[in-house]
Amino acid sequence: MWPKADNIEYRRDAALAAHFAASSVSCRRLTAAEHRDREFAWRQVYQRTFASEGNFRHGTKAVDAYLRESATRWQFVPFLSGVPGTAVHVIRPEVSAFECEGPLLELGDFLNVEFFISPPDLSWTFVRTHEDFALGGPYFARHASTAPST
Repeated sequence: MWPKADNIEYRRDAALAAHFAASSVSCRRLTAAEHRDREFAWRQVYQRTFASEGNFRHGTKAVDAYLRESATRWQFVPFLSGVPGTAVHVIRPEVSAFECEGPLLELGDFLNVEFFISPPDLSWTFVRTHEDFALGGPYFARHASTAPST
């Protein structure tokens, strides 16, 4: 599974880092091992959420729910493989993973990158795909243990 080396800079890294800086977001590029570990942890929590009739939002409702979150520490993690129930289909890595501090960003300029954003505790997640607003995405979900009861 990718990435295998820590010194790889992907073709969209500079544009994403510039976007973060222009939006007052400080970030640290994650190592390849950290990238894989963060995605693995995400999959432990959310892998099945989108494959079933899980409790998640999609489209503009997902964007709205995500932008209402108050997190200032978050992670931007491109997927390394597909996610069942979503339009996530990874062909090759386009950008590195980052640990960020600052306001949450919609990141609509990076629609062709399959990624998730979550706080470090994975209490919620926002997923962007190359098919956003066409085939169901983007997606927003809360971890079952942190979801408000109805």
